[in-house]
Amino acid sequence: MPLFARRPAHALLGIALLGLCTAAAQARVEEGWYVATRGEAVHLVLGVPDTDEASLDISCRPGSGTLELRSFIGSSGLTPGEAAQIGFEGMRVRAAFPGKAVANAASGGVDVEGHGPLALFERVARSGRPFSLVVEGARHIISPAGLAEPYASFAQACAKG
Repeated sequence: MPLFARRPAHALLGIALLGLCTAAAQARVEEGWYVATRGEAVHLVLGVPDTDEASLDISCRPGSGTLELRSFIGSSGLTPGEAAQIGFEGMRVRAAFPGKAVANAASGGVDVEGHGPLALFERVARSGRPFSLVVEGARHIISPAGLAEPYASFAQACAKG
């Protein structure tokens, strides 16, 4: 006699757990790269589209050639207003954007804002290799998968005319 025939409660529990695991896997949406326009700024975002979930938001005014960056990975040891930087580190590329620590009301933590030229991030975006977003006390490993097309669109809008 099969096990489930003798123990119908176990079979139902197994089916219920399988359903919950499947639903949780389907509900989880991975972050990815996308471009958005807000007001007069164009944004290249690493996050979940149509939500407030993001690890990184890079923006520019079209034609300026200058970027404003904001990390949302938290930090450690920084206080709002303190000098800080957003860094990118890869196998053959490094870039640092000076800025300051800023309070994140939603998370209760401290994030970092930075700024700098588009050309500095271009080296990171075009490397084609995984890289890390680094701020004081925090690191987030980023895959370049899906970055090429959104970045090309973003760079075209941001480049000095």
